[in-house]
Amino acid sequence: MTLEFQQMLALAAMGAAGNAIDLPEENIDWEKVIGIARRHRVDTYVAYALKNNRQLSCPVSIYEPMIKSARSRAFSNALQRSAIIQLLEEMEEAGIHGVLLKGYAIADCYWLPECRLSGDADIWVNPKDEDLALEFMKSKGFSVSPRWKNGHHAVCHHPTMGCVEIHVILYDEIVEEIWFGKMDGSEFVTEAHMLKETEDGKYYTLGITDHFIFLALHMIKHFIMTGLTVQMMLDVSLYFKKHAHEIDANRAWTTLKSLKYENVFNCILWAMIEYCGFKKEDFPGVCREKPAQIEAILSDLEEGGWMGFSDEENRKEGWYEYNRQVMLQRKSKVFYYFYMFIWNLGLVKTELFPPVEKLKHKFPYARKHPVLVPVAWLHRLIFRGGRAVKNGALTRGVVDESTINSTAKERVNLFKDLDMM
Repeated sequence: MTLEFQQMLALAAMGAAGNAIDLPEENIDWEKVIGIARRHRVDTYVAYALKNNRQLSCPVSIYEPMIKSARSRAFSNALQRSAIIQLLEEMEEAGIHGVLLKGYAIADCYWLPECRLSGDADIWVNPKDEDLALEFMKSKGFSVSPRWKNGHHAVCHHPTMGCVEIHVILYDEIVEEIWFGKMDGSEFVTEAHMLKETEDGKYYTLGITDHFIFLALHMIKHFIMTGLTVQMMLDVSLYFKKHAHEIDANRAWTTLKSLKYENVFNCILWAMIEYCGFKKEDFPGVCREKPAQIEAILSDLEEGGWMGFSDEENRKEGWYEYNRQVMLQRKSKVFYYFYMFIWNLGLVKTELFPPVEKLKHKFPYARKHPVLVPVAWLHRLIFRGGRAVKNGALTRGVVDESTINSTAKERVNLFKDLDMM
């Protein structure tokens, strides 16, 4: 982990949490630090850290454009958050109970809530209301991509409100079936949904402890798959700090321990204590001593960038192997291959047989003559199906530790070192 990355973490926390952090300035290479912040998509927080700590000697040529950009994004974000909350109120009026997850629902944990940028909004609805919810979204001008059979959310796009994901379950199928051991995520939601009132309107979200567990598991899921984000670490830490006396910490830690995620979660919280100005008292139940794997986790974060996307393809093999080893702890190799075949078959079917509206967009003749839609599907099956199978579509995610790439092996070894497997 580089010095510039450590400095970026401190500055991002200053902007997000309003923490006062002792940051020696003589060694700050501002261009490098800002570049790292942009790569990790937390430059807005760094900008507000500079704005509210004018003693920091960042050159004006760097500082002023950052502040201008941050203000613009914060303003747009505030408008989008207001629109999403209004959308949720209209959903309730239409008889559809929507529950806002993470993102805008936890922005009030930040020093400046409008600075907690969200790339999308996540709304959970009861599975029985899924079709009704998607029709509602269409009526509001959203284009809708329905979830695939084994998926956990549909994706909706709007010209001004951006992306909204409509969830019917909280986690991906493989996460619930394999990582959680056939628990469907509902085991982690035991509290009544909470009604929150804001200047922009009212909306429902998860109960205090339920939401904390969801934030933690969502973050760890991404850590396993391709990588963490600084944003996720800030979300969990700020939420824990704000609601420390309301969260059932014993229940939360028991849940994490049952899934073998206790060590990695301790490491992440301790990273926030060591580098981001938080205190042990902010996190009830955190282990007493600093874990040895903190630097390895932060180095993995620095190298991978935002969600590990700078090396995404290599990192994927790491979670494929994690998935295999967790499955083989309970099942046979035959079951593993069969399960992955069925999972991949669902993905292939979704790719080959998209929603009719998408198909009509791709094939004008099907749009002009709807009776020809089956012909368009047959066309895709013939010309794309064979190629997909030949290119390994039905064996996607099927790996063995001896054959995975070096990046994936390093990540699998880190999972083992954290006692996650």
